[in-house]
Amino acid sequence: MTKVIPSVILAIFILFMNSGTFFKKYGLTEPVPFYFQRIEQMITRGEWQEAAANLNRLESAWRRAVRLLQFSEERDEINNFQHSLARLKGYVAAEETGGALAALYELEETWADLGK
Repeated sequence: MTKVIPSVILAIFILFMNSGTFFKKYGLTEPVPFYFQRIEQMITRGEWQEAAANLNRLESAWRRAVRLLQFSEERDEINNFQHSLARLKGYVAAEETGGALAALYELEETWADLGK
């Protein structure tokens, strides 16, 4: 019995620490990738106010997602996503299409790398 309890606790922690991929796909009420294509279309059409509004929604979805992912993902990856998001917000505010698309693609790549 003395070996069973620590083993069970250790197994629970291992499952929790590796749960990022599951939470990323199934645990989010408002998935982050939903906004990637939508924002890309708005940027290419020059709909900057709509892109900024959707970017704010993306940021709030990210804030909810990071609460679930922070225990299973590397802090550097989370920081990379936040930095890319801030960069994208700057490009959208400046209405710079090329930079905004580059930052958006970087954001998508960082999201895809979370949980790997």
